[in-house]
Amino acid sequence: MGKLFRGTRFATKHVTSQTQEPSPDDMTPGQPLPSGVAERFLEAGGVRFRYLQGGVSSGLPLILLHGWPTWAEVWLSVARELGTRHPWIAPDLPCQNRSSLLPGNDRTLTAYRRAIGAFVDALDLARFAVVGNSMGGSLATMLALDHPDHVVKLVVLDAAGLTAKLPGRTARMYLPFLLPCYVRAPGPNSVRRLLTKAVFFDPRFATDRWVNAIVAAWKVRDRRKAFMATGFALRRRDASVFADLERLRIPTLVLSGRHDVQFPWQSAETASRRIPGGRFAAIDQAGHFPMVEKPRETAHLISEFIDAKSP
Repeated sequence: MGKLFRGTRFATKHVTSQTQEPSPDDMTPGQPLPSGVAERFLEAGGVRFRYLQGGVSSGLPLILLHGWPTWAEVWLSVARELGTRHPWIAPDLPCQNRSSLLPGNDRTLTAYRRAIGAFVDALDLARFAVVGNSMGGSLATMLALDHPDHVVKLVVLDAAGLTAKLPGRTARMYLPFLLPCYVRAPGPNSVRRLLTKAVFFDPRFATDRWVNAIVAAWKVRDRRKAFMATGFALRRRDASVFADLERLRIPTLVLSGRHDVQFPWQSAETASRRIPGGRFAAIDQAGHFPMVEKPRETAHLISEFIDAKSP
């Protein structure tokens, strides 16, 4: 594939692949974990975190943060590639999958920020890189800003919060899904529409297993209330890291699915220019979850960036 970044501080690369991708069903909860992947639990910041852990025993550790409202398993295919050179940890975010709810009623990004900071502090890692998708991309950026002496590289994929406010188009995509949830849990048809219109470029990735996993998660009333509160909190000012991008002082890679309709790749490219030494790459044939639709390309870009010597 050649070098990802040449010459100037900023480069754009569109990546394609002709190889067969792993099944999206491998990246849903409830499946047997791959060999070498362990499930663990940790109490931090008033949250009982469930997390997955794998990879080699030495090398720069990677923290992988998923988006709203999913689960740690979305990283499994990417982690399989990254784990040949790095140990990795992928938590379920608070209020999601098997991690407990945030304490109290605060579901703002500030509350998530505190909890993820406490989780990482409890891991007691001297140096690590952080990778985040969607809301997890916002939290990864916040983690880098809050822990400048420990986070040495940052990768965000289709991150929320890279614009001053949530795009109106994105909010309008979710309102038809969220508003009925005040009175009832979403059904399979509603979930499938959301996945095919807002998440995946290839509608075949909206499998029955993905649909059923999300339906099951939203059936639980306290979880549904937390999901809804978090979704609406993404419109708050504290959910944006746009104003802080210029303060990042570590190598940062901004990745985007070229067909992401929530956060178009052009806005991600623009955000990367605000980051000193920021890099950008777009992944073809991928929507909002490139680590699911194009895990090999995503893993290659992350690995090449993480393993490159910093200037």
